[in-house]
Amino acid sequence: MELLKPDRVTESVLSYFQNRGYLHENSNYTHPLTVTQEESSRYDDALRACSKKNSISYTTTVRDIAQAEYQFSLLKSWVRSLREHQVRVELTQLIMPILCHLYLDSLALHSKASCAKFLKKMLPPMNNDWLPLVEQLLTVHNSEDLASHPQVWYFRHCKCDLKLSPCSISALRTFLTKNSLHILIPPLHSYFDVTILTEDVLNNETDTDEETSKSTVETIYGDGFYVPYKDKTMEELLREINNKRMQSTPPPPLLVYRGHKAEGIVCGRVSSEGRLAATGDHKSQVRVWGLGETKLMPKLHPSYFSSVQLAVDTKLIDESLAQIEKQNWFLRGHSDTVYDLSFISDTEFLVSVSFDTTMRLWSLNDFSCTAVYRGHSSPIWGVAISPISNYVATASQDKTARVWSLEMTYPLRIMAGHLNDVTCVKFHPNGSYIATGSVDKTVRLWSVTDGNMVRVMGGLQNQGAVYSLAFSPNGQYLASGGDDKSVWIWDIATGSVLFQLAGQEKRVVSVDWSHDGSTVAAACYDGVVLLWSLDNEQACTGDITSKTYHTKCSTLLSLQYSQKNTLVAVGVQK
Repeated sequence: MELLKPDRVTESVLSYFQNRGYLHENSNYTHPLTVTQEESSRYDDALRACSKKNSISYTTTVRDIAQAEYQFSLLKSWVRSLREHQVRVELTQLIMPILCHLYLDSLALHSKASCAKFLKKMLPPMNNDWLPLVEQLLTVHNSEDLASHPQVWYFRHCKCDLKLSPCSISALRTFLTKNSLHILIPPLHSYFDVTILTEDVLNNETDTDEETSKSTVETIYGDGFYVPYKDKTMEELLREINNKRMQSTPPPPLLVYRGHKAEGIVCGRVSSEGRLAATGDHKSQVRVWGLGETKLMPKLHPSYFSSVQLAVDTKLIDESLAQIEKQNWFLRGHSDTVYDLSFISDTEFLVSVSFDTTMRLWSLNDFSCTAVYRGHSSPIWGVAISPISNYVATASQDKTARVWSLEMTYPLRIMAGHLNDVTCVKFHPNGSYIATGSVDKTVRLWSVTDGNMVRVMGGLQNQGAVYSLAFSPNGQYLASGGDDKSVWIWDIATGSVLFQLAGQEKRVVSVDWSHDGSTVAAACYDGVVLLWSLDNEQACTGDITSKTYHTKCSTLLSLQYSQKNTLVAVGVQK
């Protein structure tokens, strides 16, 4: 026999082993290798836990979703076509667990969108026991994200106990071997603990089944949930119920307050409790409106009494005009156009900003100007109130945003860094950060504590000037809208964009999140309101469609969710 010389790879491996002390040329391994009884017992226990006799181990990674879809469909069709009632009932219990494990296995190599599409397409009719797990599966972003989803983690790490008859085992083995279903074998081997039923147990179960139900042919969906297999109407009903469950809820009602464009209204807001509304106009006036049954009965400030009617004056007072005056009041003090305003929650105050570079604080008790705040060198475009109403932030044409305390008439922090006008500003839900949007097409995040910039988002090629911002209720995401006719959803932790929600025909003037964070709403300049639902399966695949409201407004000024999670818009009509 010819002896072959070792190649370079073999020589390199042997040299490495020798340098590491694994090979000893001058010594023989004459030491006896002994294993204690305790070590042998532990080894046997570990072997039984991780493997089974006469089985082959495969990787649990699904490399081809199309092949997984084909093999799973083959299994599902085969199980439903089985003629023996007991075998069909027993093997139907495999369907949902295998599908869920295939979905989790596919996340290791494939995108979330393709995996979610596979799960949605393959879902059989299921009962309420499986619905929470399926909904939580759709929120898992990758195979390493199981720790944050307790129900999925428990399902993944605990084997499913199955009791199968010898006929079921034989039929399943024959089916897998005949069709070479190599993708289905790993989850069956790794995540199922199968117990083979003896003849005595089978006879007892058969007697019990005959006593309870003799005429109904049944199939099982999930654990312990039976429906008649031949009842096609019931199957169709269950399928329709599952489809409805996976659909998003219908859009909420939209409340719109409209003014006339001839009045020169530029901005408008509604208080969070929905009792008052305020508008600013080109005439440098702020106007407060009572909504619904709310009537304004202020304790008038002395400045309102420029003239007093004497008893000898016989001019009759028009009571209808007096009634109108109780429904809305003018607040005068600015010297130029009022561009934004905001109610301070849990207080009787209103803040307004103007082209005259000042911010004013108004008391809604007597409709007087309580304070004037100066510091900006150019017109102020936007204003925002902190969550606990201790700070106010402003956005200005002077390329800065400033943070104020209502107790002081000068700014506490100056956020400088934008290359153009700062058009909008918003406080983070924790009150420690503010976000600013600018004509320079960027969104920046600032620390209120020291005024430093901590994030820069945007500047993308297809992104336009930013005119509106809104934080999600949990503070993890930020929505922005502007000239590019899109709403952008940003991940604050990474500073990257998650979604671009398009579909608008005009620029976005206002965005807001629902209180549960499931919906993003946007108001467009042409009077259209769009809603995107982010808590359904479409959001997982990235294919998010919007719901549209066509208001009778020629222009929308603001959009917000009230305390009762009602969508409220303010606009003007011609």
